Amino acid sequence: MTNDLEKLLDVSKPARLIPTISQTRKEERLVSVLLGTLRVVRPLAEVLLGRCGVKLGKTAKVASYVEVKLPDAAGGTSDRPDGVICVSKRNTRWAALLEAKIDNVAIDEAQVRRYAESAKRLGVDAVITLSNQLVPLPTHTPYTVPKRLSNKVRFFHLSWVSILTHAALILRDRQSLDVEQAFVLDEMVNYFEHPGAGVKRFDRMNPEWRPLVLGVRVEQQFKRNSDEISNTVSSWHQEERDLCLILDRRIGQPIGIRMPRKHQMEPAMRLRDASDVLVASKELRSSFIVPNAAGDIDVTVNLQRRTVTCSMTVKAPGDRKRPSASINWLVRQLKKIDSEDVLIRTYWAGRSGQTQAPLSDVLENPKCLEQGIKGPLPSRFEVAMVRDLAGRFSGRRTFIDDVEAAVPEYYDRVGQHVRAWTPPPPPIEKRDPIGSGVDGSPKVATGSNLAQAGAE
Repeated sequence: MTNDLEKLLDVSKPARLIPTISQTRKEERLVSVLLGTLRVVRPLAEVLLGRCGVKLGKTAKVASYVEVKLPDAAGGTSDRPDGVICVSKRNTRWAALLEAKIDNVAIDEAQVRRYAESAKRLGVDAVITLSNQLVPLPTHTPYTVPKRLSNKVRFFHLSWVSILTHAALILRDRQSLDVEQAFVLDEMVNYFEHPGAGVKRFDRMNPEWRPLVLGVRVEQQFKRNSDEISNTVSSWHQEERDLCLILDRRIGQPIGIRMPRKHQMEPAMRLRDASDVLVASKELRSSFIVPNAAGDIDVTVNLQRRTVTCSMTVKAPGDRKRPSASINWLVRQLKKIDSEDVLIRTYWAGRSGQTQAPLSDVLENPKCLEQGIKGPLPSRFEVAMVRDLAGRFSGRRTFIDDVEAAVPEYYDRVGQHVRAWTPPPPPIEKRDPIGSGVDGSPKVATGSNLAQAGAE
């Protein structure tokens, strides 16, 4: 940490759990409560700072400040970020400037760039932004910064609702907290959940959603870079993250978003590729990783059919000799679930394509999935729940409400009951294929029993 930053923090105020900041300055109050909590509740600090690439060891100390006045290049005072956080580890220090927005206010890109310029001059490592805008990864910021700044300063973005979710998960498993930490974290959660705090979840699609849905129905053509396409994909990516957080809280485990590495590294490429898919197929697609589940939860939104499909794909057993045996393996897992609006798709080996039938029909007659196919075995099964939203599909709010009801319902009804096939352990021969002679010396193995024993 530079001497300039140390001098700056010397005249700044430490973050307080009970801030004395004016009631009208809601952003600063929310930041102060959060930063004050991080100083006390170590598990929350470990999670949030870990998402920003900082690992807290046992000896690391966390300090936080509010009402920080940044000097400009001329030596005067220009910008005032909402907070500063410092982590001290033996002979090293890591520091970040924090800028927050609440309610529906978006992060100001120009403001972030000015903070980054100050961070370069002061030797600050990162700029962290906090708002109700949702991103799949902390490195996927809802704003862009020039490379000349990102080469010197790292940028991270966290949403208020994601912080609230992490806090709720920590409170669920209180073994990592002492009594005082649990009390402080519980108070922070109560403050965040108050309607006046400014913390909001994603609850509606973009304004172009309805025109896009209606345009698709009449076969109107949209370009990839049009507002209807790009803003819809951006909104869907926010909803995707909100679904993760909802599943986090409902399941009690961290839920991830499946994406290729190139999309993790290049958010702009992810937006572009998803826009291409929407233009070509009229679909929005996402996959969610549930720990220890048989497969990912795939969610497909079809704008032409106005449907939301939740599905899970599992490999067919590799040790079955007949198609009926493979199908029955799956059917046994699904006998007790509600079969309404659940569909089974069977993908066959080779070029035999796929077959499908409602689960209710499959439960009555598993052979209905074979549909005259002879020879090949199933390669995989897809268990899908299809929800037709009809007129509610085009509503900005009703669409979100129905999607956020459908995905947890699918996992509750279907996903948690499906098990992946695992090969059985190999059997053991009752006797060693290479026996012993009368005098205890090994018998000379013949070519046939050498082959049985796996000799080369």
